[in-house]
Amino acid sequence: MELHELNHWWELKHVKEEFSLATFRDLFYDVKKELDRKQIQIIVGLRRAGKSTILFQITDYLIKNNVNPLNIVYCSFDELELQEKTIEGILKEYSKITNVDYKKEKIYLLIDEAQKSKNWVSGLKLIYDNLRNIKILVSGSASLNILSEAKKSLAGRVIYYELKPLNFKEFLRLKGINIEKNKYLIYKDKIEKEFNQFILRSFPELINENDSNFIKNYIRNSVIEPIILKDIPKEFKEVDILLLEKLVNVFLSNPGRYLIVDNFAKELKRAKTTIYKALFYLEFSFLIKKILNFRPSINIASRKLSRIYAYHQSLSLPFNISQEKYAENLVLSELDAKYYWRDKEKEIDFLKDFIPVEVKFKSKIEKDDIKWINYFTQKYGKKYNIKKAYVITKDCEGNINGINLMPLWKLCFMGL
Repeated sequence: MELHELNHWWELKHVKEEFSLATFRDLFYDVKKELDRKQIQIIVGLRRAGKSTILFQITDYLIKNNVNPLNIVYCSFDELELQEKTIEGILKEYSKITNVDYKKEKIYLLIDEAQKSKNWVSGLKLIYDNLRNIKILVSGSASLNILSEAKKSLAGRVIYYELKPLNFKEFLRLKGINIEKNKYLIYKDKIEKEFNQFILRSFPELINENDSNFIKNYIRNSVIEPIILKDIPKEFKEVDILLLEKLVNVFLSNPGRYLIVDNFAKELKRAKTTIYKALFYLEFSFLIKKILNFRPSINIASRKLSRIYAYHQSLSLPFNISQEKYAENLVLSELDAKYYWRDKEKEIDFLKDFIPVEVKFKSKIEKDDIKWINYFTQKYGKKYNIKKAYVITKDCEGNINGINLMPLWKLCFMGL
């Protein structure tokens, strides 16, 4: 598409409804709140998570707040026609089409899929340093390219945001369901019913999809495979695509697997350095997430026996994993946990700000299910001022020996 076709509001004076949804992700409000800051605002996240929609919603918000539509220019480097052009060249073309002098007038420049442009960082640095009249917003799907390049060349000039797939509260909002937290018991049955729908539908385009096979194929074909086959190879030379596919299959089909690189190198017949590179690519392309083993006794995290999960639980859906594994990965995503704890045979799934959280996705919790949380809180509770501990269950709620039992749906609706 040509530049003027991407910016239909230049002619219509408004954003088409299909581009700017009436309901908003949480991140929209964060971005909007900081629009008046000079810094470049960069949104990174998985494919299909809704980054472009936020840019269109920001455009709609600006127009409705009396910004001239001609002073908002959107460029998507997803378009082949634009990928070889420089940002300065695009701005010159923009001024020629609109008769708006980009060097003098207040301009909002929105750049989508920035990582597909070779010189986007140097181009933005030049604009930021020399044209203070231009406010810049950027989105990108490849974390590695966006963050590494921007942090080196745009230090102090950028505010970063990460857009993940939908959380449960956003899912409800997009469906037009508003339930106050303090009245959740009244709507408990409805919340649980909607939660069962949410489990499969974490991407905005899927919230009303009824075909579970379509959902799984969508995630595989529109999210996972383009990252492996297009995004990563474009950024790095001599990428072992077959190895990437094997590792994705290993980790997304069994979230929480321990990372023992020596074993993987032997099983997959690859050098350890090759395995490490592949893991690096997958982690920074938002396909996997690594959590470390925290050692409270010496207050450090050990990289030995790291555990690998899907970056977001929805990525494991095409691999038909068990409910228990899916629930565990969902808890990780909800908590955004960085650590778990293991000491010989003793283990706790996650630590969130030193709060121990164990996942037991079943309807009855036995004393044996909480023994390691009891051990952990007794040994480290005073040192780390631990006053709460949780077991996340399927539908069991209550308290055992001071440990909170919380159903998964409640965690996702209420938080810890």
